[in-house]
Amino acid sequence: MKINLPHSLSCAFLLLLGLNGLSQTQAQSKPSTDFKDSSKWNLIFEDEFNGQDGFDTAKWSYSPRWNPAWAKFLTHSEDYVKQGGGNMLFRMDNKSIAGDPVPYHSGGIQTSKKFSFQYGKVEVRAKFNQGKGSWPAIWMMPEVPHQYGDWPKSGEIDIMEHVNTEAVVHQTIHSERETNENGASNATTQVPYNADDFNTYGIIWDAEKIEFFVNDALTYTYHKSGFWPFDKPFYLILNQSGGAGWPGAIVDADLPFEMYVDYVRVYQIKK
Repeated sequence: MKINLPHSLSCAFLLLLGLNGLSQTQAQSKPSTDFKDSSKWNLIFEDEFNGQDGFDTAKWSYSPRWNPAWAKFLTHSEDYVKQGGGNMLFRMDNKSIAGDPVPYHSGGIQTSKKFSFQYGKVEVRAKFNQGKGSWPAIWMMPEVPHQYGDWPKSGEIDIMEHVNTEAVVHQTIHSERETNENGASNATTQVPYNADDFNTYGIIWDAEKIEFFVNDALTYTYHKSGFWPFDKPFYLILNQSGGAGWPGAIVDADLPFEMYVDYVRVYQIKK
C-alpha cells in the first residue's frame, strides 16, 4: 500500500504523481479488447462471494494486524469481513471489541499461502463509500516477501486504492526503482470512477509490462525497465483500512467505511 508525504504536501504531490504516472503510457478512454477477450484467457481462480457469513477458508485467510498504517486496525472478526447478498463486505468502524482496545477495527483478507500466480489477468468488481480517513484497497504482494530485499525491493502492485472523498482511484506500482524514501511511487495514475455504483478494476501482467484497467478501459501501462521484481508469484489482498498514514485521521461521523466486492477472477493465457 502506498505511503504518502505529510498532508501539507499532499495536493501538490498527488498532482505530480498523476503526471509522472502517465509518462510511461498515456491513459486510454476506450475499452480494451484484450481485457474482455474471453477466447484468450483461462480462468484459474475465482470467488463470486455468493455464500453467507464468513469467507472461503480454502482460498482466503484474514490479513494480519501489524505495524504499517493500513494494518494497524485489522481484526479477525466476521463482523468486518462478511458475505451476503452476492458480495463480500469489508467494514471499518469505531465499535469496541472486548480485549482489543484499539480505537477502530477493520477487515481484510488475502490469498497468501493458498493461491498465488505469476502473469495473467486480474478482474475485481467493487463498490465503496467515501469518508475522511477511509482507505479501501485491492492489491498484490509477492508470495516470497523478501526475495529481492525489504519493501519495496520485491515489488507491490496496487490495482485500486481510494482515500477520503477523492473523485479518483489510484493505481500504482511500487519497486526500488520507482518508490522514494518517503514511500511514494512515481509509477502511478489517478483515474475517475463511478462513486455511486460498482466499478471493475484489473490488471494484465506479463514478463514485459503491467497494464491497469478501470471498467475495462486501459488506464496506464508500466513497462519493464532495469530491475524488475515482477517475475515471481504474487498473491491478492482485499481490505478496508483507514486512519493514519496516507488518508490522515478518521472523522468518526463519516463511519462506517464499507467496501463491497462482487467477485474476484484471475486468468492466465490459454496455451
